[in-house]
Amino acid sequence: MKFDYDNAQVGLLGTLMLGAFDDAVSDGITEEWFDGLKNKSVWTLINRIYLNSEKPNMDFMSIALSDSEWSGKVGELIPYIDSAPTKHNYPYWKEICHDGYLRKRMVEFGNELQRSAVDCDDINLIADEAENKLFEMRKMTLNQSHDSMQNSFKRIMESLQKAHEGSGLIGLPSGFEDVDRHLSGLRDGAMYTIAARPGMGKSTMAMNIAEHLAVNCRIPTAFFSLEMSEDELNQRILANRTGANLQAFYRHDISKQERESIMHEMQNEIPVIQKAPLHLCSRTDMTISQLRAEARRMVSGREIKIIIVDYLQLIGGEARKNSTRVDEVGLISRGIKQMALELNVPVIALAQLNRSIENDGERLPRLADLRESGSIEADSDCVLFIHRPTGGAVEGGRMLCQIVIGKNRNGAMGKFDICFNRDYSRFENIMHHVDLLSGSN
Repeated sequence: MKFDYDNAQVGLLGTLMLGAFDDAVSDGITEEWFDGLKNKSVWTLINRIYLNSEKPNMDFMSIALSDSEWSGKVGELIPYIDSAPTKHNYPYWKEICHDGYLRKRMVEFGNELQRSAVDCDDINLIADEAENKLFEMRKMTLNQSHDSMQNSFKRIMESLQKAHEGSGLIGLPSGFEDVDRHLSGLRDGAMYTIAARPGMGKSTMAMNIAEHLAVNCRIPTAFFSLEMSEDELNQRILANRTGANLQAFYRHDISKQERESIMHEMQNEIPVIQKAPLHLCSRTDMTISQLRAEARRMVSGREIKIIIVDYLQLIGGEARKNSTRVDEVGLISRGIKQMALELNVPVIALAQLNRSIENDGERLPRLADLRESGSIEADSDCVLFIHRPTGGAVEGGRMLCQIVIGKNRNGAMGKFDICFNRDYSRFENIMHHVDLLSGSN
């Protein structure tokens, strides 16, 4: 392998001299791909000549003769061209060099990991960072742009066919008809932010979506909670599925017979929930690196199709010198978007709004209200606000709310009504609660 890699570097550099330089730039080849001072200096020469030249069909050797650094040693370039011997050999040499470069990166990674593990204070942090780097290296594949384009168009046509023949969705269903109608489903690689002030039900909505996907649709779903225990999450699912008012249950506002009936219904529902591919992860001390590492394990080991994070501002950031909270939240937001792209699954992240919106009359929430960072709105493909208008109808535990689409990268913005049924820990489509519309101011 060592012999092949050394010779492949010479052959690859020769193809670049003969006109394959643009292909190399497109494929992300850099000086790091080459070993030894001579190969690196040849790469520098090729890079300099091609970037400064205005002639598409230039004679590389003639230009090298006039180069101040190489004019007296152009003969050293002949073995490179002889090894090529045409630019069309570029794919052959590139494949060998790519494999050798990746092996070299692996060795460097192993040495760095060994040094870090000896002196580290937090071995778990080292493990998470190592997993991040290893995952990035495994993603290093040869760039086959033609095949990539073919696959891209194939996926596009498949999604169009699915939308044409089915319900119009090209992503996962949220369980809320108006949400799906506006977003056309939750798409792979996209980041969806659901934002609201505390107590407005954003965790409830996230759990409703998770339950619909995992229990009703049997779609493997991961739910990361940084503020609720697993017991609290499961209790909400049980209350939703059985229609139980747990507050009334605990206060004994309902009869003993009704309480026994609720317990019986819940006991019957537990096996259904246990069989669902819903994976809950409740941690209050998770960093963005740990979140991404755990998400990768779930996607590869449990074939997770969607990730939900409750909520973004509770995730810990990697401390950096002189960084502000805004910088930290920006890195977290960007990390979540990168996670959606690299794992190719939709990610729903909940977020808090600034307190100032509570004192701003009837104004609808907007992107500037997202707390602590402008990066959240930039990284999100779609931002949904949960808004409860002052004077909105309230009937028992039912509250008239609005979903405001503040950003939609793949569609139109807008708003629509929805019912928050607080007694049963669920949001419900407004068509089942038209009386709230007639009762609102």
